[in-house]
Amino acid sequence: MDSVNDMNAFLLASTQRTIGWVLATVVLVGMGVYLLFSFRIGKREVGSEIDLAPNRVKHADDDELETRFLDRNLAWSLVTLTVISLILPLYWLMEPARQDNAAYGWVKRFEKRGANNYEEACVSCHGPGGVGGVASYTLTDANGGFVAQVEWKAPSLTTVLSRFDESEVEHILNYGRPGSPMPAWGLPGGGPLTSQQVHQLIVYLRSIQLTPEEAAAEVQSGLMAGARAIVVDRDPGLTEAEDVAAAAEKWLIEASDPASGNYLAYGELLFNNPAGQGANNCARCHTPGFSYGATSEEATAELMTEWPRLAEAGVLTGYQPGRGHVGPSLIGIETHFPTAAGQEDFVRTGSEVGSGYGNARSGTGGMPGFGGRTDDLDVIGTVVRSPVLSPEQIAAIVAYERSL
Repeated sequence: MDSVNDMNAFLLASTQRTIGWVLATVVLVGMGVYLLFSFRIGKREVGSEIDLAPNRVKHADDDELETRFLDRNLAWSLVTLTVISLILPLYWLMEPARQDNAAYGWVKRFEKRGANNYEEACVSCHGPGGVGGVASYTLTDANGGFVAQVEWKAPSLTTVLSRFDESEVEHILNYGRPGSPMPAWGLPGGGPLTSQQVHQLIVYLRSIQLTPEEAAAEVQSGLMAGARAIVVDRDPGLTEAEDVAAAAEKWLIEASDPASGNYLAYGELLFNNPAGQGANNCARCHTPGFSYGATSEEATAELMTEWPRLAEAGVLTGYQPGRGHVGPSLIGIETHFPTAAGQEDFVRTGSEVGSGYGNARSGTGGMPGFGGRTDDLDVIGTVVRSPVLSPEQIAAIVAYERSL
């Protein structure tokens, strides 16, 4: 679809450019003829202008005017009027296309500059094309002492504009994410990028967002990975890839039913979904250490063995799902959201700066919304962002969080 739109914009621009060149050529030829005629008149002898000036030369009399002399002048007047009558409506008809092409060109220029900014500032952590990556990060204690050197999973950015609106992304770029490797990049937060460069980055991010089908497939890939591990653990005899995949798919279908005994396990898979470097899950913000390897009891124990100062400094004392990390603890979440429906709505829409949510708390804008959004964009109108999670998946996550 994007290629078709690009081709239509190219054809419109080419047609308008061709018409412009034709009109410019006519005007230039006319000016050339006029200047040549003026030059020839100007070569007459000095003083002849007294006799030849238009306001001094005797004009044609009535008998001569009634001949082809008057008809010829009227004909040229008619031609001039016809040209003007055609050009003005044509300009009026082409003006919307000109404005659209100008907006399209503006966006493409900002996309290109934003891509350059991304390569310089973001690609080392978030990967080429925003698919996610790893950032080396130093953990410190409350006094700034060294605790551990970890590999932090930098989330993919291919659904970031479905989870945050552009003003929230701008705020993150300007001021960073406290408690994570994400630094402040904008001048307001002490970073090196101007406001225009930050805006160019956001315009580039628009161009790499996944379609609804692609976003759903990414989430499903993470679920399938978790489901495969579950079915193989329950039935070690499953060795063929096709059998494991079929069993995992069957398990997911059954577990997604709220009446299923595996419904909370299904919600836990969504809560911990590893796809997109954890971009679309909850554990990345709400489970201590999840972003740098504390993804299970075994992985957490191994991490704490490698870096004993984690426990000594109280940075990581074990695998504690939902106990809070960059985001707050979810233990006892029902005190903030008396109903599951209210919590589901919050997960779907996220928080807004200064707006209350749940039990009359004031939002910071840090909590993303996983249900998609409609954004009003400058220059190119509005765009509907694809939901990252379906309402059924959000309901399963909330059920799991309320069971913690």
